[in-house]
Amino acid sequence: MTPVRLILGSRSPRRRELLSLLVAPEQIEVRPPLNSDELSFDGLTTWLEIAQRLQLIARVKNDDVCQQLSQDTLINRDVSCLVLTADTTIVATDAMAHFHVLGQPPEDVTWPDIVRGWFRDLYAGRSHIAATALCLTEWPTGRRLERIVQSHVLFRDDVETLLDWYIATGEPRGKAGGYALQGLASVFVTRVEGSITNVVGLPLEALIELLAPSGLVTPSL
Repeated sequence: MTPVRLILGSRSPRRRELLSLLVAPEQIEVRPPLNSDELSFDGLTTWLEIAQRLQLIARVKNDDVCQQLSQDTLINRDVSCLVLTADTTIVATDAMAHFHVLGQPPEDVTWPDIVRGWFRDLYAGRSHIAATALCLTEWPTGRRLERIVQSHVLFRDDVETLLDWYIATGEPRGKAGGYALQGLASVFVTRVEGSITNVVGLPLEALIELLAPSGLVTPSL
């Protein structure tokens, strides 16, 4: 069976926008996971543990969407689909080289102080990792490909001069690590080593390789 459409298991408009750069929009269907709960990174102390947990989160999302397809009586099972899920997180190290996994800032009134702490203690003048786990499954055969992509992001030393202004914009809310590279946070970034779209949430270079056998990637790209 040759996959003829791509199911994006994500609620992120940014991921859909990036995916549309590779795949014709009419071939993309968005079907987010029903369960929005995610596994925690609490207690993980090594990069290997963090990477394995990140990949597991993307895999659990993928299983959720595949289960939805299996229960949908309107889907033609003679035509296969590709189910794509992803999870992106920020991994920073402190002065003692301890790993810190930074998700989205809390939704309560403490979020500005949390973000300030991240910028001052973990980002300023230091490099951190933006990591995305990809999980691509052919449904209903179950054939699966997985990949973790890392990008290293270096912030300027003097984040303090623009930090209050940046927090006042509200942009850190809802963003992994409290910033958006494609937005106003670009004023803090001095270098990105690796995929830039990975920092945004979907590494297109790796995705082109994963999708190549399907024929879904548009010829112009």
